[in-house]
Amino acid sequence: MTRELHRSVVGLLAAMLSLPAHGQSCPGQGDCLEPHPTPGCSVGSCCSSVCAIDPSCCSASWDADCAQLANDLCSICGASGLGSCFIQHPTPKCDDAGCCSLVCSLDPFCCSVRWDATCALSASLSCEPDDPGTCGDPNAGGCDVPHGTPACSDQACCEAVCAKDPSCCSQAWDSLCVAFADLACSGQCEPPCPTNAVTESEACGIPANDLCIAPVAGNQAQPLPIGSACGWLTYQPESGSERIDVDVWALSVPDPDGDGLARVTIGFSCNDGTFAALVPAGSCNIAGAPAFAQVESCIEALASACIPPGSWWIVCTSGTFPQQQPPDPYPCPGRPYTLRVEVDQVCQDPCGSDGPCLSAHPAIGCSDAACCTATCAVDPFCCEQEWDAGCVASAVQACGIAPPSNDACDGAIQLMAGVPVIAQTGPATAGSLPLPAACGSTGTIPGNDVWYTVGPLDRAATVLVSTCSVDTLFDTLLVSYRGLCGSLVVDGCSDSGLCPPQTDAELSIDLQCGETALVRVLGRQGELGQVRVLLSVPGGPPCPGACPADLNRSGQVDGADLGVLLSGWGGAGQADLNDDGAVDGADLGVLLSGWGPCP
Repeated sequence: MTRELHRSVVGLLAAMLSLPAHGQSCPGQGDCLEPHPTPGCSVGSCCSSVCAIDPSCCSASWDADCAQLANDLCSICGASGLGSCFIQHPTPKCDDAGCCSLVCSLDPFCCSVRWDATCALSASLSCEPDDPGTCGDPNAGGCDVPHGTPACSDQACCEAVCAKDPSCCSQAWDSLCVAFADLACSGQCEPPCPTNAVTESEACGIPANDLCIAPVAGNQAQPLPIGSACGWLTYQPESGSERIDVDVWALSVPDPDGDGLARVTIGFSCNDGTFAALVPAGSCNIAGAPAFAQVESCIEALASACIPPGSWWIVCTSGTFPQQQPPDPYPCPGRPYTLRVEVDQVCQDPCGSDGPCLSAHPAIGCSDAACCTATCAVDPFCCEQEWDAGCVASAVQACGIAPPSNDACDGAIQLMAGVPVIAQTGPATAGSLPLPAACGSTGTIPGNDVWYTVGPLDRAATVLVSTCSVDTLFDTLLVSYRGLCGSLVVDGCSDSGLCPPQTDAELSIDLQCGETALVRVLGRQGELGQVRVLLSVPGGPPCPGACPADLNRSGQVDGADLGVLLSGWGGAGQADLNDDGAVDGADLGVLLSGWGPCP
């Protein structure tokens, strides 16, 4: 019986068999998931379900058997029968109470409908990871089944998978890890030939493209258009053939941007103990290959290098690079392999490229070479494929970047009119405050946030908070609140503005004299990165007793306010004290006339 069917049956029994005695103890006082001396437990539905099976749980005490039934049957955050928070499953909630509650505060769907892939992603971003698993631990769980703990019991298989996806040994052994294990741990690899791939023309046992290591006269390299190829490596000593097969493919590397370099990436899938090496055409200097893909499991081996354009060979054979070695005998049609080739014009060191380390971007690597190197050491994807949100999170950890001072509401920084501020939400944390209903169309994952205060102002005005700028590098969301941090009331929400691009946001806030608002800046659907925030305050009559020249709200007009005015010279904004549209000498005169303590 499946867990879902078992749960349904138990629910039906609970409804049919609930007795008055159960009702007297349900709900009780103790934690349903832990033994306690009193009958019943605090969650009424769980209590009734358990007591329908074991009435003593509601008449005597809630012992270890009752707690085990609750863990197996009840849908309560933390119940061991619910499944890992880091793995998607069809039922709501998950087995870590703290992580479950945090994710569901951000996305109620996860606790009301099902724990889907988005919930699992939110858990990986918001919750502390499990302790790193130990490959080969007999208690780590099988490599062929998903489980909520990291690593698996087969050491060689586990190490091969975690080399491909480190999260399998740090977060959870999920369905993707199992898929990798299916490939990595197979005794014989049979990679399927991709659609439209070029097929090797060499007949089994008859060399036709053996040009390297032990070349055969008259053999020629087989042309390989950029894309995929399928071939076979043979070795049949029992039939009298002691030749270790070598397949050579001819590749023409273009250079459309004319910089004299192109990046070639090769992917090689075959049995363990094979490799593919990239060498100049006509050369068989395997040891000097600028790139080679060594297969250590059935998972595709990858390698890339920036090389001059022109004619190149890819040499495929058995052994440990750079040495050819005899494999286990493999009868015709031979040991199958797939060879994948990609060529692009990205030929710079990924560590030191233009992309910011704390914002996601489609290119590989980032601009801080030291931080980039540290990040790619733990997450090679970031220097091989793209710098995504996961790379930002990895960079924060690998580079020891502390959260910003305004990571939480009680650390909010005051926005000054006309003075833009740059923030990084990558090092920030995801707050537990759920998105208000007004933000319902923007998605369900709040993501990392930073906080600002607006006001009190020297005039009543409808102010504008904006992230519209080329310096904003992700899809932003603005939420305004009134009140204290412990009892906030939502005032407004926006994830768009009149400015391009539409991923930037503008939010209007009505402020009366003496009022203050809190502004939360975060990413839509969990996005994160660099954001530029600007407060604009229109002109208007000053509030009674206002001190407009006190630009930094210190209670007096002094040199600090003069500095604010001079930094805005020639522009507009808060330092435009006479509201004529420009900060100039007239505003300087207003400031100097008010020099000293505010009234």
